[in-house]
Amino acid sequence: MTDKSVSKVSLISIESTSRRVLENLFHYYVYDMSEFMGWAPNDQGQFPFRLSQFDVYWQREDHFPYFIYVEGELAGFALVRKYPANRSVYDIEQFFVLRKFKGQGVGKQVLELILKSYPGKWQIRVLKENTGALHFWKSAVSRIVGSDYRLCEDIDVDLTMHFVRFQVST
Repeated sequence: MTDKSVSKVSLISIESTSRRVLENLFHYYVYDMSEFMGWAPNDQGQFPFRLSQFDVYWQREDHFPYFIYVEGELAGFALVRKYPANRSVYDIEQFFVLRKFKGQGVGKQVLELILKSYPGKWQIRVLKENTGALHFWKSAVSRIVGSDYRLCEDIDVDLTMHFVRFQVST
């Protein structure tokens, strides 16, 4: 299957004044992740999450929140940070593209934009059960670094996950 490529993908830094928009989008991300994590909605029909988890993105200089836009339309978000267990490594904490834009090359273009802004050592963590995401990340990373990446399993906090590790130079 080939990607239907979109023409204009951009990353816009999320200002604290737009935090509520990120929080709104995050409900869709948590819903998508519930397929793999087994989460259930609460009594109000929402998938809850801690709003305070975003605080660090406006408190620390090594956390970088972005909205993804496609031809001016909000299409998702990318939360980039220095990995807490190893601050010499960049990490995509969360990454979300609205279903409307899937299969159009949006995620791959976003990754290219991120990596151009932050050269260095990278890792992308993927839930073991999320085979679709693992396929996407391997394809997206190999598009940039070829076969010069390492796929392994490692522990992230309390979960065994796939880690895609690679390096990008300036």
